[in-house]
Amino acid sequence: AGVHRNMLVARVGRLACGVERRACQAHLQAPGAATILSGRHTVGSLPKRSLGWTAQSFSRVGAVNAGGSRLMSTAKSHKWTMYEADPSMYLTKGSECKIVHFVRHAEGIHNAAARDQPDDFWGSLFNSPEMWDAPLNSAGKQQCEVLMEHITRSGIETDLVIVSPLTRTLQTAALSFGLACPKAPMLASELCRERIAVYTSEGRSNTSDLKRDWPKVDFSEITAETDPMFENKEEDDMVGARSLTFIDTLMARPESSIAVVSHSVFLQQLYRQFEHSLPADFHEKRQDFATLRTVAICPADKA
Repeated sequence: AGVHRNMLVARVGRLACGVERRACQAHLQAPGAATILSGRHTVGSLPKRSLGWTAQSFSRVGAVNAGGSRLMSTAKSHKWTMYEADPSMYLTKGSECKIVHFVRHAEGIHNAAARDQPDDFWGSLFNSPEMWDAPLNSAGKQQCEVLMEHITRSGIETDLVIVSPLTRTLQTAALSFGLACPKAPMLASELCRERIAVYTSEGRSNTSDLKRDWPKVDFSEITAETDPMFENKEEDDMVGARSLTFIDTLMARPESSIAVVSHSVFLQQLYRQFEHSLPADFHEKRQDFATLRTVAICPADKA
């Protein structure tokens, strides 16, 4: 069933809907059992520039049927559906959905080298030991400060930070969520690593070194000391499949609000798995350094 165009829509299951923390709640069931999330205003009277999922953002999703309503579809052959959300939204107790904040790491030394020294980078640096597990540069650390301020200003409160176990993502997580949400535990996961290609920047440091350098991060899911993943190169479709496995593990967790600090190709391939319900700009271009995109993920059979 179609959902009326001027409504602000998200599938959040049978039990509850989420709203912005600083807004009043508004609950409404649309045709097709779609649950409505409101922003600062009552559903049906939303100004186009209000925060939250407005008529403007909704107009980018799905296709218009003959009756003028939007048809929502889910990622093919998968059990979850994903919608763009406002960073300050939350889910009420009992919801089967999760609010997830996806962050790309800040600028690393390999990113700067590829941009500023293309001949040197593509001639030898891209697969050199010098670029192994590339850390942030000074510009990247400044980007993390801006991200931390954005997290604080947006009122984001997360129950858990899942982070790729590469140095640049660990730095980004620590310098942003680590300062803005200091009580949120951090968990390292190989599943949200960057696509494994020919670049040594995608290699992981030894686990014992990571545990020493990042004592506040839980590395219990990293079982190998060295990096076995780096020997197994991936095509984009393999990264997409891995991203769905990652979402399965994320949705099985008890936390309702989760931040994920990852990489550009991984995130782009993840968004492509849900291209029918996310705005096109999620997957058409790579996410910028140290930027945040918030989504709601719900069971597809509740949509």
